[in-house]
Amino acid sequence: MKRLHGITGAAALGALLAGARPARAEIAIGGDFDVALPLGQVPAQTYLATGAGFDFRLGYRFGIAYQPLWITPEIAAGYTDLSAHLIRVRPGVRVAFGRLVIPWAQVHIGYGWASFDPAGTADPMGTTPFVSAGGLAFDSGVGVDFAVIRRLQVGAHLGYDIVNVGQVDAHTPSWRAKWINAGFNATFLL
Repeated sequence: MKRLHGITGAAALGALLAGARPARAEIAIGGDFDVALPLGQVPAQTYLATGAGFDFRLGYRFGIAYQPLWITPEIAAGYTDLSAHLIRVRPGVRVAFGRLVIPWAQVHIGYGWASFDPAGTADPMGTTPFVSAGGLAFDSGVGVDFAVIRRLQVGAHLGYDIVNVGQVDAHTPSWRAKWINAGFNATFLL
């Protein structure tokens, strides 16, 4: 009887190993273009106006075996012009599900720099010199991609972004650049 259990166990292990499929992994290079709308500004402190921006993403996409689930640790770097110039570099992760229609969610946290007019949008001539400060940058977003061909995905996204600018000097109060963005993205898989 013990011998039968050993043979059955060995056969089950052999069947599992024979049917195992390795996880798929590939390099993901992506780009986003979006329109940005500022949030949470108080009337006395309006440094931001509607603008646009772009991001570049580089990551390594892992496919979970037997599932259309993709996890991509990545680094994103980008520029957004909201009357204040914002540059951000942030590592993060993107999780996607699907083969042809691919909904996804992402989150990044890193560092951002802001260069802005301390007089804010109330300075129509732009004669005040810009000041700069940096701080923690965070973004999260959701979107849907479509697999155009096996190595190219295009889609649309919606996101929420924050750069904690802080206080530049005694005359400029501490503030956070907050905005939502909507736009288009593309990802190439190598």
